[in-house]
Amino acid sequence: MDLYTWLPLLIYIVLGAGIAGALFTLSMVGRRRPNATKKLPFESGILTVQPARQRFSIDFYLTAMLFIIFDIELAFLYPLAVVLRDVGGVAVVELVVFMAVLTGALAYVWRKKALEWR
Repeated sequence: MDLYTWLPLLIYIVLGAGIAGALFTLSMVGRRRPNATKKLPFESGILTVQPARQRFSIDFYLTAMLFIIFDIELAFLYPLAVVLRDVGGVAVVELVVFMAVLTGALAYVWRKKALEWR
């Protein structure tokens, strides 16, 4: 291996380090003009009017956990659908059982009224 093989990578690394170093140096040299607006906490364009450490309803957490659980379970359907034709009948039975478990879990959550906001 000679230098010409590694030259593009070396140029890329040197340019990247040079640009990062220049931006860092310019940020240290620049003028600072603090004011009250710049010191305000900014969250999605909405100014905070309540303390940040407020309590949320359990419904919020329950809905978030249910979303994560069903989202992760449904992510397993894609790989199973990809190999469905190759594996054959075993995959079809597994898919039916998996969907039955998902449907049963959704029916249970719905019966317990965990998806309703109060």
